[in-house]
Amino acid sequence: MEQQTVRRGRPRPAETIERDERIHTLLAGGARSRGQIAQETDLSTDLVHLALRRLQRDGRVRQCLQDGVIVWSVADGTPCP
Repeated sequence: MEQQTVRRGRPRPAETIERDERIHTLLAGGARSRGQIAQETDLSTDLVHLALRRLQRDGRVRQCLQDGVIVWSVADGTPCP
């Protein structure tokens, strides 16, 4: 028997979903640091942090270490860049 994931709380606002998708699409083009994402999307680093944590919890992005800097990348099963 399959288990279904039950989301708790209220649904995410459309603005939050769009922001998360925009960040995921940006990362599909290559790994970036949180600061780079904030700069390229004109979002605060706090909003970027929250979006990345949601995407990470959903298994869509992952953290990697690149030249001693933490960067974020799409979780596609390939080795970190």
